[in-house]
Amino acid sequence: MYRFRPNKFLFVVLLILGLSPTVTQSDVSKAFPDMGNVFDEISFFNVNNELEKFTEHKDKVLIVFFGYTHCPDVCPTTVLDMSKVLSILGSEAKNVLPMFISVDHKRDDYARVREYVDFFDVRIAALASDKNNIDAVTDFFKTRYDFVEPTSESYIVEHSSNIYILDRKLQVRKIVPN
Repeated sequence: MYRFRPNKFLFVVLLILGLSPTVTQSDVSKAFPDMGNVFDEISFFNVNNELEKFTEHKDKVLIVFFGYTHCPDVCPTTVLDMSKVLSILGSEAKNVLPMFISVDHKRDDYARVREYVDFFDVRIAALASDKNNIDAVTDFFKTRYDFVEPTSESYIVEHSSNIYILDRKLQVRKIVPN
């Protein structure tokens, strides 16, 4: 049975937003990959399936998750957690942008990913791209994915279940393992 566990990353998001004055956070961003240029160098599909730079991230705390729409378990539960975190944040949710980046460049286009995340919450960014851009963004985040039996119509994609939390300067503040 699935049990809601948004507190696994909600606490970090609250700290980055500055909503917990009694707790201090050390600067651990230097230990994580530098994401400062990630959105300048990577393009994602827009509603017309044309590649363009993603700009909606500006001035937001980001919750980044890599997955795919055919994922049977980890992806839907993680996206559900992101949706519940937005609900818990209330009016502060406007300062946070959860992002679902599909690593399934063969099946997932913008429309499919948008429909998938909209089922959970329309405020979650739906990002899909071609193989070159997905490889580049996963390299930035030092994560990997792999197609298992890619010739099968119902192949699965092995991928990290980590959640990356980035501050407004696009520095990784926390990598939360699922």
